[in-house]
Amino acid sequence: MKKKFVSIGIGVVVLMLIGLIWLNLDINEKQVQANAVVLSKQVVELSDDNPTFVHWGKNYPQYLDMYLTVEKEAPKATEFGGNFAYSKLIRYPQLTALWAGYPFSLDANEERGHFWIQVDQMDTARNNKDFLNAHGFPKFGGQPAACMNCHSGWSPYLYRVVSKGDWVAFNSAKYWTMIKMIPAVGGIQEGSNAHSGVHGGKRMGVTCADCHNPEDMSLRLTRQAAINALVARGYKADPIKGIEATTEEMRTLVCSQCHVEYYFKPTGTKVKTFGESIATDSTKKWWDGTQKTYDEYDSWRDGNSATEIETDGIELTFPWRGWDRDKPFRIEMFDDYYEAVRENFPADWIHKDTKAPMLKIQHPESELYSGGVHAANGVSCVDCHMPYVRKGAVKVTQHNVTSPLQDINASCKACHTRQTEEFLKNQVLDIQKSVAFDLRTAEYAIVSLIQDTKKMRELLGNMPQYQTNGKADEAKISKVLHNVLELHRKSSMRADFVGAENSTGFHNPREASRMLLQAVDMARNAQAELLKIALDNGIKDFKISNLGFEDIQKLNPGEIQYKVDMNGHKKGDRYYHQGINNAPPKEMLELDSNIKPYNYMEIDSLKPMGAKTIQVSH
Repeated sequence: MKKKFVSIGIGVVVLMLIGLIWLNLDINEKQVQANAVVLSKQVVELSDDNPTFVHWGKNYPQYLDMYLTVEKEAPKATEFGGNFAYSKLIRYPQLTALWAGYPFSLDANEERGHFWIQVDQMDTARNNKDFLNAHGFPKFGGQPAACMNCHSGWSPYLYRVVSKGDWVAFNSAKYWTMIKMIPAVGGIQEGSNAHSGVHGGKRMGVTCADCHNPEDMSLRLTRQAAINALVARGYKADPIKGIEATTEEMRTLVCSQCHVEYYFKPTGTKVKTFGESIATDSTKKWWDGTQKTYDEYDSWRDGNSATEIETDGIELTFPWRGWDRDKPFRIEMFDDYYEAVRENFPADWIHKDTKAPMLKIQHPESELYSGGVHAANGVSCVDCHMPYVRKGAVKVTQHNVTSPLQDINASCKACHTRQTEEFLKNQVLDIQKSVAFDLRTAEYAIVSLIQDTKKMRELLGNMPQYQTNGKADEAKISKVLHNVLELHRKSSMRADFVGAENSTGFHNPREASRMLLQAVDMARNAQAELLKIALDNGIKDFKISNLGFEDIQKLNPGEIQYKVDMNGHKKGDRYYHQGINNAPPKEMLELDSNIKPYNYMEIDSLKPMGAKTIQVSH
């Protein structure tokens, strides 16, 4: 009997402790919310009709100051990131071969952060039809407005007001057409420098309104593609918050609006949307002499105006079918998804050298993070990338969204209290170096496969049985190479997944390494298949490649230059202004030269870059 009372007593104490802990957490959360209110002053009325951060920042100036820090700070580079917009193609020349035939093979720079994402999207050569058509991409039709979903805080307004809630019509318009529809607000004049600028103008990136409800600043989802995908995964739609989810879930899901893989799903139907009257002006031509269908400028000019057109419908879609709620993502889910929709969406592009139907992965941070140790322990994106910091006497979330390595004390040490900042930083870098080795191994193996497949296509094309009317029949050749091309598609998707994901595998190193080992295995199996094809066709002395670091450096394209005189630029002119598309710092290249093969003595002796400030001229 006595033991029974002791057990009951212990149970009561445990319940009381749990209650006290919960109460303490609830009080802390309410204190943080109260502190946020202390920092705010209701100077203006907030609404979705004016999502500019300049307007919202009048009520939350401290948060705006944090967000705008990146605008004026000198570019900084870390071993595998930073906000210095160097050319990834110069640092990783293998990408030019991996993406051959796709605009990314011409222009891909390191990201500069949320403030600059609309500026960088408008400036990139991948959004310049004239430039791309003159530089080997004659079929490029121009980016759609669907790209704006992740790059512009104006996207919800344009979808709701300009496209009148027609999701397909919004996505299917041209990017440059929809840009012209952004209204002038807050006293900004149409056509003024401010209207074309980054502070509330057309080049404005992420805003407060993207994640916060104007009524009470609670977290919400504003991107329809994310809402659609989450509903398909088992969440319920909510007219105010986008979807029903806890506050802790929302601290990750607001980031999942954009930090995901996506594709433009063809609807198979025509849609009426906005076009431009320039399409009927016979005096307006592209560089190659064909009729202009839109103006690559952010305002209406020279009599150009909006008009209704009919075009093929597309829908921004996250390929999340098969990824259930509260389950970790696995790369095989993309295999299954893209195979299931292959009849409707066969590929992002056809590889220039191998003719394989390829998939281009975007920025799948949400997918990789979902199976990592931090996700398993309830750590959200905000906990690490927007940690609590002190502003005077109050505690607020840091709104200069950046790498946790920039403030390890506020981010990592909130949980890892026993480790020093130096230890934690070295742990992160050690994981990233290991994944980088796996990634380089996979990429080099795939480039070797590409080189061998290209050679095999040439050899088969010289044989009468693979010719039609005396010329190489690419369809016949692709048929005999079917297994090779499928392995190229899947292995490249895995390498691209880890390369496009912005943590160099840190969000889930086990899954990153697993899919990269698959990529290497697939590439080598494809090379073995090529040897068999050579044997079956009597091709002697066919040898498979095994390219290394020095071989890959021969693919370095250098900074982007104009190859022809066009649009006021001379052949040889630099495409970007200084500070964008430069070569990476020498420390990065020194690290890369020792990653593959892994020279541990050199790598272990290299001093961490920290956050190296880069001096650039403007």
